[in-house]
Amino acid sequence: MAGKTRITIACLALAFVVACGYTASEKTATSPPASGPAAAVQSNQYKAAGVVKAINQKAPAIEIDHGDIEGLMPAMQMEFPVTDANLLNGLAVNDQIDFTVENATDGMKVVAIKKVGPTAQTPQ
Repeated sequence: MAGKTRITIACLALAFVVACGYTASEKTATSPPASGPAAAVQSNQYKAAGVVKAINQKAPAIEIDHGDIEGLMPAMQMEFPVTDANLLNGLAVNDQIDFTVENATDGMKVVAIKKVGPTAQTPQ
């Protein structure tokens, strides 16, 4: 009986050593994408371009007619909240902008705006 116990303990010890023998880089290389609570805290940022259609300083929010935002949404016109009302300073309707949208668990928000071109003229 003592011989079987020793073999069992030896096998368990060997299994433990083998299981713990992987390096951190090996574990992360094969780790699946975050899901559950870990995914809930992830946020992604997307760069895009568009034209300002409306500015709401009180919300604060900006309505943008934008092109495709790769990996997030197709081209459309929509209002986005902004993380800081100061991002809206110096902008006017029809300004051409580059902007960054952050998509997090609490929704999408514009986190950066840069005026890139002259104000687009509306046809009369």
